[in-house]
Amino acid sequence: MRDAMRQVREQQGDEAVILSSRRVDGWLEVVAALEDGDAGVSEREQQAAVNAVHAPREAPASGSRAPAASAWPADPELVAMRQELRDLRSLLTRQHSDNEAAQWAARHPLAAECKARLMDRGFSESLARSLAGSILDDSTVEQAWERLRARLSGAIATRHPDILDEGGVLALVGPTGVGKTTTLARIALRQIRRMGADSVTLVTLDSQRIGATRQLQAFATMAGVSLRVLQGVRELRDMTARLDDGHLVLVDTAGQAPSTVGDESLFAGWPGRVRCESWLVVSATTQAAALRRVLDAFRKTEPTALVLTKLDEAEQLGETLSVLLDQHLGLTFVSDGQRIAEDFHRVETGDLTRRALGEERRAARGMSRDERWTDETLADFTSAPRSEAARRTSRDAGVLEMIHPVGKGRYATH
Repeated sequence: MRDAMRQVREQQGDEAVILSSRRVDGWLEVVAALEDGDAGVSEREQQAAVNAVHAPREAPASGSRAPAASAWPADPELVAMRQELRDLRSLLTRQHSDNEAAQWAARHPLAAECKARLMDRGFSESLARSLAGSILDDSTVEQAWERLRARLSGAIATRHPDILDEGGVLALVGPTGVGKTTTLARIALRQIRRMGADSVTLVTLDSQRIGATRQLQAFATMAGVSLRVLQGVRELRDMTARLDDGHLVLVDTAGQAPSTVGDESLFAGWPGRVRCESWLVVSATTQAAALRRVLDAFRKTEPTALVLTKLDEAEQLGETLSVLLDQHLGLTFVSDGQRIAEDFHRVETGDLTRRALGEERRAARGMSRDERWTDETLADFTSAPRSEAARRTSRDAGVLEMIHPVGKGRYATH
């Protein structure tokens, strides 16, 4: 039998399946078959569904060799048998997995209950089991849930970047419709409150989306900051070469589908003296598979942080967190509403965890007088269209700088 199996492996490879064996007139007959499409097997061997290998019943003498295997033509019954064996193997694998899960649930009923609750909130099965696996069997439900909440909160990566304090060039990248332009305005507003309007310059490279420039122009006019419309990265590099220390340039970029993202960073080849970062803006309403594609595609742009938007529109955050916990970028800001000032926050993992678990959030802190004034002043940025008189007043209140190339190294400002 050992000699017959050796011949099967030599002639059909290690993937050959032994279908049957029997003794015939003093010989041992072994029937073997190959899986469909096995790599490294010739077409003739793939078509031969069965090979019969005969070896003497008694071990051959030293130096003697068993007869070579003979190839038989494909037999429909044996092909069907092979398919049944494949289905049976798949069924046994699933049953083993189900039995293992059932046994784990029987041994750890409290952890199994927590896992089921997590999956109901949209968390993936692997993450739910990993989180629930740390729960002690002698814990109460409240203790178990508190431990699970702490583990999830501690697993969320965050980042508190220095570029907002030290100045430089910060670009927002991401797919279309995730709220990059509104996020840019919100970051600018925070910077204005901290360091004044002269510490911020807005730049847009988005010449494709209708109304993108007008939206930023309305915000810049009301906030009292300058806005520049540039035609490309070269113009941006020339502009930032004259930056003062501590000045922050916020760059709005055009939205891109994952399939059209370039192969290098927006700041590839820039001089090291200029601090440059790009943040990836993603929406909490994006499905898990699409979010993974976005993260994989924009990894080539070398983002340093994540901004998560539209928390208030997501039915379940578990699906989003299941994806974000599998990547290395840290969250820096989140948005959860339409109000430009009040609904934009630095990420707090405890609050985000409570949202994902469907628990009651902590009471939001009250707005300061300056925040209320700014929120009321900028209410038109996200509100309904204003009257013609109000629009005319807004246009006269500020100046939009439009930069267009005139010649090599020369620009005209309108």
